[in-house]
Amino acid sequence: MDLKKRETISAGTVIRPLLPGGYYWQMSTLSESASYVVRPDLIFIACHFDEMSFDGEFYSEHDEIKPEEVRLLASHALAVGAEHGSVTLYPHHTSLRIQHKPDLTDPRTLTEIELSLREWMLTLRAESIDPPLPPNEYTCRPDGIPLVIQDRIFQAIKLSDHLLLRGLSTFLKAAMLSRHRHFSEEAHYCLYISLDASKSLIDHILQSRGLSNPSAHDAGAHIHEVFGEEQSGMRYFEEFYDDRIRTMHPKSRFGTFVFAPTSHSDFFMLRNSLRDVYRYLILGEVLNPQESANTHG
Repeated sequence: MDLKKRETISAGTVIRPLLPGGYYWQMSTLSESASYVVRPDLIFIACHFDEMSFDGEFYSEHDEIKPEEVRLLASHALAVGAEHGSVTLYPHHTSLRIQHKPDLTDPRTLTEIELSLREWMLTLRAESIDPPLPPNEYTCRPDGIPLVIQDRIFQAIKLSDHLLLRGLSTFLKAAMLSRHRHFSEEAHYCLYISLDASKSLIDHILQSRGLSNPSAHDAGAHIHEVFGEEQSGMRYFEEFYDDRIRTMHPKSRFGTFVFAPTSHSDFFMLRNSLRDVYRYLILGEVLNPQESANTHG
């Protein structure tokens, strides 16, 4: 396989190992342009990408996961229904790129990619790149992924929707940070950004229906309506609003706090609620994957 220096490739296929520190679906999901591949000692993703296809400036000094990777990872993270736990996709901070876009459902292609990836990881391991790379033991959910729902979510995420991608990216990073006790507070930061993005996406829906300047109360009423809940008269996720201010602003109208007023239960409650909201924003309907899907892995 023709391997090039990462810096010289702006379009092709990006291949990224997922770290054992996550919590994963136990089977592969394959499509021609984006695949999640599970091996006994290695889980990785491979996605066609094109940095030049995005409007506006496409720049980061970091090897951020590409929008195409966000779409694939988010489709897996959102394919979990209420009261069914979660998955945490934990991509490595660097990636391998190839200059062409092969069919990522072809077993021979995936074998070539896997061998190239393992060779590349050996090089990184010899250079003591942190965090440690696979092969290693992964923790996987015992159940199968709702394949139909995952594919529907994947197909419905538009790469042109930069606001949605930002919200999904920070949603994924919040879950990654939550795996480290030292960064529990920072996990909330990412989740609050994702929350703000979801509010803006709902504003777009309300504006398309003729409401020129929707408020947080309007957004809250909309969510109650679409989820079939009794109207509370509260603002959008109002129960998290004051703590978000206290957390993001060390000194605010609420006072000065030595520690951020966050809790593990609040994190999981907000994360699970946002998962349902994003699934609605992407699919345009409210559903529970484990109850709605009739095809599982």
